Amino acid sequence: MTSLNRLVVAWSGPQVVGLAVNVLHFSASDNSAPPVAAVRSAFQGLAPYLPTGVAISFPTSGDVIDDTTGHLTGVWSAAATGNVVGSAPAAAPAGVGACIGLTTGGIVNGKKGPRRLRGRMFIVPLSNNAYDINGLLVTGAVNLLTSFGAAMQASGPLAVWHRPTTPGGTDGNSYGVISTKVRPKVAYLSSRRD
Repeated sequence: MTSLNRLVVAWSGPQVVGLAVNVLHFSASDNSAPPVAAVRSAFQGLAPYLPTGVAISFPTSGDVIDDTTGHLTGVWSAAATGNVVGSAPAAAPAGVGACIGLTTGGIVNGKKGPRRLRGRMFIVPLSNNAYDINGLLVTGAVNLLTSFGAAMQASGPLAVWHRPTTPGGTDGNSYGVISTKVRPKVAYLSSRRD
């Protein structure tokens, strides 16, 4: 069993539709809070491609879970940080943005047999200035998102959680992120879930 700190980053603004969050997991093995200030700093780097009117907020507390079951085992708390606000043009395509791939060294059993555990982090919405005329992410946006992924990985013990495969199961697991990857292809978001 590994304890994980769950950090829920909330997005709001006129270009954001529905409940918009990034759910991040950090190892809680040292009983400390997740690196909220470092996560906020990484998100601040995205401001040039976030539409004006978008605000990203960071919690001062959250859940500690058991990675094998997903059960709540405690609560963490941290100092308050300010919001990150977009500074790019307000126009933004609805429901599209970027996807950052999170790679771990862990192997888990999937429906088709063993596979490497990977995660994804969606950055939606992005302002019009993030896209070229072919609908791909511009080089500047890809570079900035790549730096963001590296900053997130360096912020603390960032992990990907593999939920238990059955309700009430105890076969969940988590592994630390060892690399991140950003493709220039635009990602669309059909739902956000924890």
